[in-house]
Amino acid sequence: MRVPVVALLLLLAAGHLGAALVRRQAASEDSEPVTAEDFLTRHFQTFSDFMTRELPQKLRAEELRSQAEQYLDRANKQLEPLARELRTNVLGLFSSLLQLGKGEEQAETP
Repeated sequence: MRVPVVALLLLLAAGHLGAALVRRQAASEDSEPVTAEDFLTRHFQTFSDFMTRELPQKLRAEELRSQAEQYLDRANKQLEPLARELRTNVLGLFSSLLQLGKGEEQAETP
């Protein structure tokens, strides 16, 4: 049972490879050699596409990044005094709670 299955798989693989080889040869015979003009035209088109589509998008991304950095700098400058005040208030609250706790302990012990 195994031998006929293996033989069938090998036959199918060989036929597939043979068909692919024939297709590749037919495609290479049909295609014309690339001329220097076609080569330059294709590369100039690629360069033109890059200059008109991709480059402006990349420049826009850089512009957006610099705007975001400026926004974060402004936000840090505005929030820094608030953060300092909040820290001072929280430390004051904790010290008041500690003093209140000490005062209650001293009042309870005769």
